Amino acid sequence: MIHTNSKLLIVILAIIIASLQSGIIKAEEDVSVETDTADVESAVMSKYTKPVIDYKKIEKEADALFYTGMENEDRTTKEAYLDQALTKYMLLLSENPFDAAINTQVGAIHDNLGHSEAAKDYFTRAVNLENLNPFANFYFGEYYFSRREYNEALKYYLVAYNNGYANSYEVNLKLATIYEKLGDIQKAQKHYIQTKKLNPKISGLGDKIKSLREVYYSKSDYSRK
Repeated sequence: MIHTNSKLLIVILAIIIASLQSGIIKAEEDVSVETDTADVESAVMSKYTKPVIDYKKIEKEADALFYTGMENEDRTTKEAYLDQALTKYMLLLSENPFDAAINTQVGAIHDNLGHSEAAKDYFTRAVNLENLNPFANFYFGEYYFSRREYNEALKYYLVAYNNGYANSYEVNLKLATIYEKLGDIQKAQKHYIQTKKLNPKISGLGDKIKSLREVYYSKSDYSRK
């Protein structure tokens, strides 16, 4: 009887062990399936998810290239910097085409690279987006000044002057030059004086102011008395 019970116990234990093993194998298979599914989902997500782009970093890099290029005297080096800046700015515009400052910078790059029509298009877009933006208006003024279209240049320089650039010696100097060319001696003198105050290191301004005073006096009623 005892022997029979032992056999029965062995059989029962074998069944229990077999059952446990089956459960472990099934659990491992479930884990494997879940892992495989997760791997597939991860692969699909990485394929279709857009990479994160640090636009602030790109803008900072583009600005550094832009200003280095604009200030460089060597034509080849200037163009190399500006080409790199343009590539970055175009990426930024693809994300935000309504940024007046970046449209202005793209216009300035095209202008320096000799792409007159493209430059004008981007400057126009910039001032249409923000018609009182001094940065955009200053560079549009530069565009017309370099082409000796002084009345058009004056219009944009004045917008820049009246909207934050009154203490820019560059704007005052351009206004003085234009007014002198257009024969408005009094306004030319005013802006030359302001330029000298803002940047005393510019040579020849003292003589220019003195000569304009003489011209203004010679045309005034005082000289006829």
